[in-house]
Amino acid sequence: MRPASLSALAAFLVVISLTTPPSATAEPTTPPPVQVDGTSKPIGPGTTLSTFSRVDPDGWLSGTVLTADLSNPRLTVGLLTPPHVGQVQTVTTMATAQHAFAGVNGDFFDINNTGAPRGVEVSNGQLVKGPWTDPTPWRPSVGVDVNDIGRIVNAYLDGKVTLPSGPLPLDGLNQEQAPPNGLAAFTPAWGTASRAFYNVTKVHEVAVVNGVVAGHDPGPIPDNGFVLAGTGSDADLLAALHIGDPVSVTYGPRTEPANTFRTLMGVRDVAVRDGQVQTLDDTAINPETAIGFSQDGKKMQLVVIDGRTPASRGVTEQQLAYIMRQRGAYNAVIIDGGGSSTLVSRDAGTPDVWQRNVPSDGVEREVGNGIGLFAAPGSGRLTGIDLTTGDKVFTGLHRQLKATGYDEEYGPADLGTPHWFGADRNGLVTGRQPGTAQVAVAAKGISQPGKIQVLPALARITATPKTVSLLAGQTARVQVTGYDAIGESAAIDPVDMTLDYDHSLVGIAPNPDGTLALTPKTPQGTGVVTVRVGGHVSKFGVTIGLKSEPVTGFDDVTGWKFSSARGSGAISQAGGALRLNFDFTKSTEIRTAVATAPTPIPVDGATRQFQLSVNGDGKGEWLAALITDASGANSSVYGEHVTWNGWQRTTFTVPTTVKQPITVRGVEAIEATRARYSGQLDFDDLTAGVALPVTVPPEPPVLDPLVREQSTSDGGMAVLSTVTDRTLAEAVASHPKFLVVDGTTPDTKAKVDAAVQGRFPVYYSPGRDYGPDWTSVFGPDHQSFVRDGIRYVLLNSATGALRTSDYAQLADLRGQLTGRVVVVTYGISDPNERRMLDHWLPHGAEVIEATGPTGVERDDGLPWIHVPTSDLGWTTVTDQVEFRPVLDGITVAVDPDKITATSTTGLPLRYPMSVTWTGSRGVHIGDIRCGWGDILAFDPSTGDYKRCRPGPAALTITTNHVSQTVTL
Repeated sequence: MRPASLSALAAFLVVISLTTPPSATAEPTTPPPVQVDGTSKPIGPGTTLSTFSRVDPDGWLSGTVLTADLSNPRLTVGLLTPPHVGQVQTVTTMATAQHAFAGVNGDFFDINNTGAPRGVEVSNGQLVKGPWTDPTPWRPSVGVDVNDIGRIVNAYLDGKVTLPSGPLPLDGLNQEQAPPNGLAAFTPAWGTASRAFYNVTKVHEVAVVNGVVAGHDPGPIPDNGFVLAGTGSDADLLAALHIGDPVSVTYGPRTEPANTFRTLMGVRDVAVRDGQVQTLDDTAINPETAIGFSQDGKKMQLVVIDGRTPASRGVTEQQLAYIMRQRGAYNAVIIDGGGSSTLVSRDAGTPDVWQRNVPSDGVEREVGNGIGLFAAPGSGRLTGIDLTTGDKVFTGLHRQLKATGYDEEYGPADLGTPHWFGADRNGLVTGRQPGTAQVAVAAKGISQPGKIQVLPALARITATPKTVSLLAGQTARVQVTGYDAIGESAAIDPVDMTLDYDHSLVGIAPNPDGTLALTPKTPQGTGVVTVRVGGHVSKFGVTIGLKSEPVTGFDDVTGWKFSSARGSGAISQAGGALRLNFDFTKSTEIRTAVATAPTPIPVDGATRQFQLSVNGDGKGEWLAALITDASGANSSVYGEHVTWNGWQRTTFTVPTTVKQPITVRGVEAIEATRARYSGQLDFDDLTAGVALPVTVPPEPPVLDPLVREQSTSDGGMAVLSTVTDRTLAEAVASHPKFLVVDGTTPDTKAKVDAAVQGRFPVYYSPGRDYGPDWTSVFGPDHQSFVRDGIRYVLLNSATGALRTSDYAQLADLRGQLTGRVVVVTYGISDPNERRMLDHWLPHGAEVIEATGPTGVERDDGLPWIHVPTSDLGWTTVTDQVEFRPVLDGITVAVDPDKITATSTTGLPLRYPMSVTWTGSRGVHIGDIRCGWGDILAFDPSTGDYKRCRPGPAALTITTNHVSQTVTL
């Protein structure tokens, strides 16, 4: 905590006045959001941690929420602060130092300068800092009063300076802003940050120790005193003081409405007041943080909305205001957002907090303050157990259970020696047979049951990532995941792994969460780690150190474009460098000067850092490289501040969370302090430090059992991805129970009607041709029907997303996805919607779509069936899937070690196309291991074959009722 202020005024000074609140605004009449999923669990007295994911017409949002019952006597709300006002720390650091069990970031602050928050700070009932008053008053504040009621008020500094000439108002306390003519005090709580005021040039300071002037224009703030600063005409008053003159300061907070607060913090905007959403004019979409209270002030919500990520777009302040009202807030405020938005908490029974939301900067930002939740000291006696099962385990493998004890405050409690049920004495579960296994743990009279799903036998494993890039002193994690025959997955416990690797290159040890921790043992090198689980093998590469790859030398800046936020400037060629001239004199808000490449510049390999030669001007600009990651997300990689003059090489470190490979969009100079100036920077020789290359053997191909070989049986559902005369005729001739046309063209309906002639039902799913007249021709753009006990749900994804194709179809979609379900849609490219369907669809469901490579991919067991386009083939779906190629004939080529088959149009006839290979006597089909009596062994999945002994051998391939035989 910061040291207490020097104020002799312990009680609050209260003056009541009225202010006019922002106007209320009516809630927009847009379709309501669809809740996708969410979690909730207790983490402290009267406090739950919850998450949510939702979609609305504008996109996806994910949020993290702390809900606290302020009437719980064991819960306290307090201010999270760095050791000094003029300092920044992460919320995790502050919460850890002050022993909070949860918290969020706080007020806007003087970023990249003093770090001081803009608004008031009251901590433990004591005023620590005053609010901004000029040029933009920072009055709105949020806090909890001495009766544990959450309130929103306007806050003021109520203080007095007594000089030999008489009393004067105190205009500022521990703040980087003061009026043009006024007095401000800096106590030891301020720290060592600059005391230069915002937009003020005439300043005089005196040091006051033991109530008398100890010196003029002092350096550090005396530990047993304070510094009094005067601006404008008040600077002359202080300059006239003599050493030994008596000076005193008293101060306290004043609020409107009047109240006495235990904790109070400044905010920028009131979002909801007395149940009415306020009108807010900030239209930028960002991550945001908000605080809300119930009508009686006894329930508090701390809400963080993620943003600038594919999973969560962020919100405007107006949108967040509506969200807070929808969540039940009667009063709510919006505090600092963007990269500052942070929510941390512990888990029940654990002492450490960690960040729960996804930071838009890629890492947790240091901020000026925050709001923390504190629990009364617990007894340490066991009152509950948090049991972690890992959810799933494969038959014959193991899963380590974890039990964490907690006391009545959800703080740590010793379990002693727990007793396990359904596991061995150490909590290790063995998967006995597929189904649900019941487990439990008991200790000191407290028990906690749980369950774990036992999957069928392991079919394959894979390690991710496939390549780990390390630098000296870093660590990395590798997850080994297993899959059963139909693609259901579960993490592999380290107890079931055998590792083979170069121990002089890297150290590998299990993490508590079951992943593998890798630590480099050498500055540079590469290797391959082999993981074995029973008879299953997966390999991943390890690279240590970097190699330099050129990105751009800026030899020709033609096509590069200049842009700026709150500034102006231009780009020019300066020899072999790019020159960036800019004017940052027109504002004191954050300003940028950006040079954007004509086209994004790709970087091969996994980029860990950039290096750039910069001809600096010594003015302190903050440098950034602008990148786009493999998912298409744009972000910035931040570097150093330009504190040098002349040429210097500088480095930008790429966060490990960035998805590789990346492209470079440009470079940027940022000014986040209040300094006004014009500047010039030259950039040359941008290079990327990329991971050393390592060759990792590919995983063997995965043949999904849902894909059947060539069959003479017809019936079932026929699926066409758009329509050609050939595929339509073949589908009709197969006598399906019904036909689905997944993607249409204007003449589709007439063609299908003429071919089918009413013999079976036909359903249409819109594709790229979807438009306002589509439903009048083809019928509903989304619908469901039941056939033979299976519910078929046809969805409109013409744009690549259900949301943007027809948002209305999401409203009751979840309720339709029960029992045996098959979803048919043109093609969903939105990864959030794919995860949504993975989460909503029951076991045994299927998704059929007309985009993507032909075949079956699995998302944790859920099959996504990608049907071929009409020029390649069509599909029959019964209990299995047949991908039927369009062909007039088959060509079989025999090479010395491989046999391949293609259609006469060049289409490869192999998995996933439904083909059947048969052989003459003595021909083994399946793998290339020769058995007794075999003449030839042939693996149709790879085309490899092996001659076992002399003798005649023939192979026949059959697909879509066409056959071809080759004799070897």
